[in-house]
Amino acid sequence: MIQKAIEKILSLGGTEDQVINGRTYANGPGGISALKPPKAETLTINTLTGIVDFLEGIEPEDHDRMIHVVDHKQVHLIDMDYADAWLTRSIHLTAVHSSPVFQFGNYYPLEDFMIALQAMFIQDENTAEILKIIGNLKDESVKQIADNGITQTVTAKVGITMSENVPLPNPVTLRPFRTFMEIEQPASTFVFRMHSGRGTGQPPTCALFESDGRMWSLTAIKSIKAWLAEKIPGVRIIA
Repeated sequence: MIQKAIEKILSLGGTEDQVINGRTYANGPGGISALKPPKAETLTINTLTGIVDFLEGIEPEDHDRMIHVVDHKQVHLIDMDYADAWLTRSIHLTAVHSSPVFQFGNYYPLEDFMIALQAMFIQDENTAEILKIIGNLKDESVKQIADNGITQTVTAKVGITMSENVPLPNPVTLRPFRTFMEIEQPASTFVFRMHSGRGTGQPPTCALFESDGRMWSLTAIKSIKAWLAEKIPGVRIIA
């Protein structure tokens, strides 16, 4: 009872602001807490074009903001200098790329793989070659002809009545949708693998494994920086 009475008296005592090294703190019954200035909520968009639109009409010499390319799917528009004594920068705008992403390293059922390959990749001669092979499978057998984990063949139709063992292309260069649509999607190499059906009457499954050490992400960051530098000359961009 005495402890509760003491706490009640302290809670009625109010708080006292103190300034230390230019920073304001509130000293009250609950201890010392920092009093930081309020900030506007960050505006989130989904395109790089939105950043250009936001800065449209501002002369290069009047820019007090800079652009931070965080990675291949996130870009911030932030203050050039620290905004207050707490040495913080406001994030005015954040562009976030969001789209369905192919699940690399996972085996897909044949039909799901064909759909994903057409919906989540730039279509070129390499995607066409893979689609042609898996679209013409004659039976359910997937034969491994080397024990290096890469080279495989499948029995596929090559004519109206003929069939033969067809090697799978490896490694294969593809361009999945992985970054902002305003820039060219970076190409990278993949290992294409197939497994036989796990049971009688089960179709094969297909997978793609990344094999470039994610160098594509650095290419995407450089492309984002170059695109923004062209569209918004005079703005400082760090990547």
